[in-house]
Amino acid sequence: MYLDQLTISILFGTGIQCPEIGAVLDKLPQLKLLDQTTDPQSFVSQHKGVSPDVVLVEMNGESRVPEWLENLPQEMPHAHVLVCSYNREPDFLIRAMQVGIREFLPLPLTQGDLESALNRVRTARKQLIPVENREGRIIVVTGHKGGAGSTTVAVNLAQALAESATGRIALIDLGRPFPDVGTFLDQDSNYSIVDLIQNIANLDKSFIQRIMQPYGASLSILHGVSDFREQDSIELESLEPIFALLRQMYSFIVIDLSHWLDELFIRVLTEADMALMLTGLTVPDLRNLKKLWPYTTEWHQDKRKLKIVVNRYDNSSGLQLRDLENILQHPAFATLPNDYPALMQCLNQGSPLMGAAPRSKLWRSIKELTSQILAEIGDDEHEANGAAAPRKKFWLF
Repeated sequence: MYLDQLTISILFGTGIQCPEIGAVLDKLPQLKLLDQTTDPQSFVSQHKGVSPDVVLVEMNGESRVPEWLENLPQEMPHAHVLVCSYNREPDFLIRAMQVGIREFLPLPLTQGDLESALNRVRTARKQLIPVENREGRIIVVTGHKGGAGSTTVAVNLAQALAESATGRIALIDLGRPFPDVGTFLDQDSNYSIVDLIQNIANLDKSFIQRIMQPYGASLSILHGVSDFREQDSIELESLEPIFALLRQMYSFIVIDLSHWLDELFIRVLTEADMALMLTGLTVPDLRNLKKLWPYTTEWHQDKRKLKIVVNRYDNSSGLQLRDLENILQHPAFATLPNDYPALMQCLNQGSPLMGAAPRSKLWRSIKELTSQILAEIGDDEHEANGAAAPRKKFWLF
């Protein structure tokens, strides 16, 4: 028995077996081949209850991502899906990434390429092992009005954390009345936080994993409640056990929180290890924020965890950062530039900045913001403060 042995299943997506792939696998004794099939439609049902560590999908030179491949990462969330193909067109790759494909390998498949991919799989599997006595950190991204840019920042912050931090990252969409994370990433999902609440009595990590939708190797998404009628059915008492389990499963939980000032807003805000309040640098923005800020600092017991982020910042405009500090008696934590072309490119492609505009000013600023966050609530500081006083709970009624 080899250490770190992985199980693997091969799916020939074009319906024709490729003996060359089997020959490469024969050279890797650390792999245990479970099966190989040419029928994508029956593949998932064949692995009910016995999911391989790796699914290697051979797509030859297909020009589009078929529906069964789009569904595969969600239907087999515990397996790492690797796709090998002659097609390296950007549209094909971007769509496959959006649905959660972990790796792309060029054809003809080589032993070196496959070994490198499998080493990354082993690294990702080790990151799934829970760390005892270490809670994940919750970062809430919100604004004092609609259109502040919380979804843009939350999605790209989660992607930057997945790139920079250790462990897994969760992105939770609590946007109301319109949850926009799925729209931003061009994803559809049949599940939301309502599914967790409705099964709260039997909730465990395994169930949460099935509900979360993978996006890349380290990021998982809990999509928002698109049905207006269900948004009012969120039981606030269920949020605490849900967040407790999420903290055990993920290193960071990024929450896109709408600006509605109700009890859900307050409950989520008080759970945060850091809350980013987005604002523009205009007179109406600062007037509104000035009205909200005293209540916000009252709801959260640690004012140091409340951070003001100036979005779409332009230092050539009339107001300056010192004006914000004078009005609120609180400095800006970070600024994000007004980078409209990069943002439009992301929205049109249904992809985060890292994929659609990796050289943009906005992506560089998001990564700088991520570094600031990790410096404040990263692993070392969090573990050092592990014995700190528990978070208080605040109630409206």
